[in-house]
Amino acid sequence: MWSTAGSGSDDGRLGAAVVCKAGNQWRSRGSFLGTGRMEVFDAKLQVNELALDLTIEKRETLQRHAVKTVAVFIHAQAAIRQAAHLGP
Repeated sequence: MWSTAGSGSDDGRLGAAVVCKAGNQWRSRGSFLGTGRMEVFDAKLQVNELALDLTIEKRETLQRHAVKTVAVFIHAQAAIRQAAHLGP
């Protein structure tokens, strides 16, 4: 299971991060998305790509441990609704 977060600061810096607990260890990966180029909604959607990239990267380990399902938990309903109204 991956838990995700995307957020921004008052000065426009944006970041995205994913975390998971594997046994007794926490694993995480973060990404700085820049300053002033995007909105918080973009960061909240970017974390999904980060979680999926990590899943693909770890696929051999997941297969070795007979993992058949990966869950990604996001809290970005507003970002998803906004994305549905954006053009390509």
